[in-house]
Amino acid sequence: MCKQAPSKIASHQAINDVIARAITAAGVPVTKEPVGIARIDGKRPDGLILIPWQGGKPLTWDVTVVSTLADSYLHSTPHSAGSAAETA
Repeated sequence: MCKQAPSKIASHQAINDVIARAITAAGVPVTKEPVGIARIDGKRPDGLILIPWQGGKPLTWDVTVVSTLADSYLHSTPHSAGSAAETA
């Protein structure tokens, strides 16, 4: 969590909800913040479809939100469009 950009969490949740609703609207059941799935570094995906996908493996998604107003990006964003996204 970025303390300089508290709106980042709300944006992350909103985008994650949109992705989950879109997949559900296509008739595919999903779960957000699945339990029991973690990468080596301990991070979890933001969502998981509940039916097997290609090769019998489930499809997961992860949302990353970049705030161009965070202090860590302010040095580059006024000079170059897209610099915050490239840095992230």
